[in-house]
Amino acid sequence: MSELHKWLGLFTGAVLFVVCTTGCIYAFKDEITDLTEPWRHIDDQSDRQIISPSELIDIASEAMNGNIPTALTFSERTDALRADYYDWGKEQTTVWVNSYNGNVLHTTTHRGSEFDFWNFILRGHTALWLPRHIGKLVVGYSVLIFFIVLITGLVVWLPKRIKIFKLKERFTLRKTLVSLHAVLGLYAIVPLIALCITGMLFALSWFSTGVYFAISGGKSMQPYTLPHSQQTHESVTPIATRLDILHTQLTYEEPQAVQFYYALPADSTACIRVSIVHKRGSYYRTDNRFFDQYSLTELNGSGPWAGKYNEASTADTIMRANLELHDGRMFGIVGKIIMFFASFVGAWLAVSGYVLWIRRLRHRNARHLRIVEI
Repeated sequence: MSELHKWLGLFTGAVLFVVCTTGCIYAFKDEITDLTEPWRHIDDQSDRQIISPSELIDIASEAMNGNIPTALTFSERTDALRADYYDWGKEQTTVWVNSYNGNVLHTTTHRGSEFDFWNFILRGHTALWLPRHIGKLVVGYSVLIFFIVLITGLVVWLPKRIKIFKLKERFTLRKTLVSLHAVLGLYAIVPLIALCITGMLFALSWFSTGVYFAISGGKSMQPYTLPHSQQTHESVTPIATRLDILHTQLTYEEPQAVQFYYALPADSTACIRVSIVHKRGSYYRTDNRFFDQYSLTELNGSGPWAGKYNEASTADTIMRANLELHDGRMFGIVGKIIMFFASFVGAWLAVSGYVLWIRRLRHRNARHLRIVEI
């Protein structure tokens, strides 16, 4: 078991070091972005009315030479409004607008050819900066091997009768590399296993479909698809006016929601996709709803992420919650901190494992030389 732990760890250590290190860096992206981009926030003016979607479209279009946004975001009263312009693979521009007076606060543009730090870190974390279809599999199977390494490590190092004070004693009295490797691994074993399982759900399709099949009682996971608008319902009312009507309807239905994201239809058959977030920063507590762009009739999509989160099946709920479990945000800032340190320990295990192997190799070679000399 010890040999299996060693060789599997050596085989996957370099990949896991990259994955864990980039995970640590990416863990607090939202908090860092909020601090470094002050135009995202405004003063709360509860006595004033927030501008409508049609007004936001007019303001953004004027700032962007008449171009209509591809998406709008209405968040909490201390957040600026967003009008996004997506040209997939080429450019993304966001116009930030004051919710109350309509002033343009800032415009950010990211071109596909330009370096984007957070995108760089995320690509390293999910695909090692390789082509996605290759890198995703390399990461996924490396995480699977790391999961086996964790289990074998637990068997090798776990005492027959676990007592916390013994672990503390070992940590404080024997601060050797071996002790740190073993004790930190034992302390972080639960969140590390959680990171492995949730990571494999992202990276390995056979694993996610298998888990879904088992939890759902034999059902297949449906792909995420969007419904189409019926052109027979074509309306002469401008799309901006229809968005005003839809926004009024949804804010009345969901008064406690903290964010409404509207993806505008890209063509005559596309629907209006609306993401309604019920907890700030949450992907799980989000409703993904779809509306006919002409009649505003609600349509049905397919897949675990379609529909209201509180109406999802158990299997769909697990798929929807996977990202929040992976980065810990489901349990607030404490959960994110725990997952951050678990990722840090994962990187440490990879480095210390290599160092221990090199030290043992050198010790073995030195010992062999002494025997030869004798």
